Amino acid sequence: MNQNYLDNLIEYFRRYNKKSPFESFFNIEVDELKEGKSVYKINTDEKHTNRYEYVHGGTLSSLCDVAMGAACITLGKKIVTIDMSVSYLKPTPKGAVLTVIGEVVSRGSTIIHTEGKIFDEEGQLLVKSHGAYYIKGDFEIKE
Repeated sequence: MNQNYLDNLIEYFRRYNKKSPFESFFNIEVDELKEGKSVYKINTDEKHTNRYEYVHGGTLSSLCDVAMGAACITLGKKIVTIDMSVSYLKPTPKGAVLTVIGEVVSRGSTIIHTEGKIFDEEGQLLVKSHGAYYIKGDFEIKE
C-alpha cells in the first residue's frame, strides 16, 4: 500500500471511530498506520471497568481485535475475525492510558494471521493476543 492510501485510511478511521457506537464507546484514537501495522491510543475510564475497577477483559480483547483488524485493512483487505486468543498478563487499572498495537504476522490468499499487544503508559506489556482473519475481498474507503 502506498502512503496516500494509509493517510486516507487514518482519516477514515478517525471519522468512523467517532460515529460507530462500538468504537466510540472505547474513545479509541488511531495513532499510526503502516503497511501491516496499526497503533491506537485509549484513555480508559470507569465505563471500561469490571466490578473490581480494573479494565474489563472484554474491553481489552475488543481493543486487540480492532487493532489487529485495522492492521489487515492496511493491506487493502476487507476481513472478518475467525479466531482469536487473548492472554491477560497484568491487571489494567481504571484510568490507564493504553497503547494498542496490531501487526500482521503472516498473510495467505484467504487468511491473515496477526498479533496484538497492549501496553500501559510505562511500556509494560499487559495483554498479548493472536488473531486469524478471513479475507472477504478488497477494502474500499467509503465516506
